[in-house]
Amino acid sequence: MTPSEIIQADASRTGYDPSLALTKLKGQVESGQSIMLRENDSILVLTKIGDGIAELHLFTADKPLTLAKSALRFLEKVSQSDTQRVYGKADNDQIVQLLRNLGMEVQESDRPEYNWMLDL
Repeated sequence: MTPSEIIQADASRTGYDPSLALTKLKGQVESGQSIMLRENDSILVLTKIGDGIAELHLFTADKPLTLAKSALRFLEKVSQSDTQRVYGKADNDQIVQLLRNLGMEVQESDRPEYNWMLDL
């Protein structure tokens, strides 16, 4: 799948407008506000929200085992950057549970606009 197809499939599956998701993401990447990483059929979007702090958003079409492998690679890549803390808004607890299963100490967010955070 292409990155656009992954984003569109995930957006449709989770109830978001795929065209809006692509348009918003394109603007964020072009402005330098966000970067995208790809592993298998997963896209991780990192949006800088402060010094050493980023928001994460995952778009995926991976099956669970492949997603776990993709998540490990994403965590390795983000840990190698200057990012020290990441935040997310999980619509379901599966992503948070996946991170915990991978040995990450996911915490409740100290920012009201997110529901989890992770120190790297």
